[in-house]
Amino acid sequence: MNRILLADPNPSLRSALALLLETRLDAQIVGQVSSMESLLCEAAATHPDIIIIGLGLPGEPAHERITALRKKAPRANILVASAFSDGPNLPEGTDAFLCQTDLPETILQTIQALIKRTQQKEVRHV
Repeated sequence: MNRILLADPNPSLRSALALLLETRLDAQIVGQVSSMESLLCEAAATHPDIIIIGLGLPGEPAHERITALRKKAPRANILVASAFSDGPNLPEGTDAFLCQTDLPETILQTIQALIKRTQQKEVRHV
């Protein structure tokens, strides 16, 4: 089961995404946070496989967030989410991009592709 930590200031968005992932993927939502400070604490405490972080999360600039997250959860895959589909220049250390306005099937495909890449990496390291 994939352990996922959600970080976004919008509680409705977090809840909807959590419901989608728990019902359609083999996923366990290990936390939902609305601030960078909470994200760092939860990442260290829950050891997620995937962290989905909204670009609208208040706090440090995106590249500093990713650096801080890598220190707290070095094995986690970091997926940056935005309401804009043009896909920003992703900060170094980001594993994937998710458009929050995409259809649920597209969101699931994006996350499934990240999970598949992670599993392939783990197989090669064994």
